[in-house]
Amino acid sequence: MQTFKRKIIGLLILTIFFSGLITLVYSQEPKQCPSNGTWIDPHGFTTTCNVPDCYEAMGRISKWISLTLMVLIAYLAGLGARSGLNANKALFRIGIYLTFISVVFASELSKVPEGSCLTLKPVAYAMAMTGSFLVVWFRGA
Repeated sequence: MQTFKRKIIGLLILTIFFSGLITLVYSQEPKQCPSNGTWIDPHGFTTTCNVPDCYEAMGRISKWISLTLMVLIAYLAGLGARSGLNANKALFRIGIYLTFISVVFASELSKVPEGSCLTLKPVAYAMAMTGSFLVVWFRGA
């Protein structure tokens, strides 16, 4: 029972941490580009508004996921070759991967204008929750 309580407390702590982190990232969203397409920064310089759209953000997310997934698979294959991998260790590492990717996902989506990609933004929270659960439940196993 004591172990179960520790796992629940650990899950709550990780959930609060990653939910807060993702919420902070989303709060940094850029506003819409001005109608003339230029920004004036605090120093008075005029720059072109270059806020990506949802498709560009999803392209960058796809690249991140592909790259990190290849690294994770190679790592798990290496552990499996050394006979140092079991289901619990694999699930723990997948949980770490999901929590990392959730922050990358939120970071990339925070670069799109406010009000864009609204259907995709909750996905980061779901990935963080799932990853946190896997990390807490299969840690030290």
